Amino acid sequence: MSLSKTAFTRIRDAIVSGDLAFGERLSEVQIAEALGMSKAPVRTAFLELRDRRLVTIVPQAGTYVFSPSREDVHEMSSFRAILETSGMRLSMQAAGAAVLQTLASTIARMESALGDGDWRRYEAADMEFHQAFIINSGNSYLPQAYDLTASAIEALRVRLQGGTGDYRKQSFGEHKQILTHLQAGEIEAAATVLQAHIMVINNSELELPGKGTPRAKALSRSGDEYKRIFG
Repeated sequence: MSLSKTAFTRIRDAIVSGDLAFGERLSEVQIAEALGMSKAPVRTAFLELRDRRLVTIVPQAGTYVFSPSREDVHEMSSFRAILETSGMRLSMQAAGAAVLQTLASTIARMESALGDGDWRRYEAADMEFHQAFIINSGNSYLPQAYDLTASAIEALRVRLQGGTGDYRKQSFGEHKQILTHLQAGEIEAAATVLQAHIMVINNSELELPGKGTPRAKALSRSGDEYKRIFG
């Protein structure tokens, strides 16, 4: 893996997991030092993160973790719902048996993770559940379109889920409903549950900084904090 790809993956994961906060200013120099590399691959990673809408690069001001407004969240979730419900219909036609097998496997892993309170393992299985519709759709454009917002949506979901399992229990039940409908051949019923499952984030009490957050007040970290996150 190239240094720029390593930097991209590590910074993306830190944003998604919540280790880096919405709207905070990112130090190219200190992140490079924490990752043990030069500034060049970090700068390249910032550009790719910008293309995935995970950071905002402001000329002469710096690079900031994305800071979504309510309108942004609605647009992202609507976009994802359109892609996933379409992907579900296509994938069930193209590779129905493989999709059902993947969904059953990920649900078993989610249930185990819920019991253990292992939220990272739960989130990984959750993501694989949803990606099954995209990967198996038979449409080569869908994965690329899905990637535009996949990490940003995951970052929102992680913050919504917080440190308790209450939201995940509701989410887990919806995943099981989707699988049950698909096993019964009830594609449209499954699509209805999937759309509601995705759009629920719009009704959450998630605190969002919004686009109007003054950049002068943006959080900045010390070199030691970056080392803790990336070490």
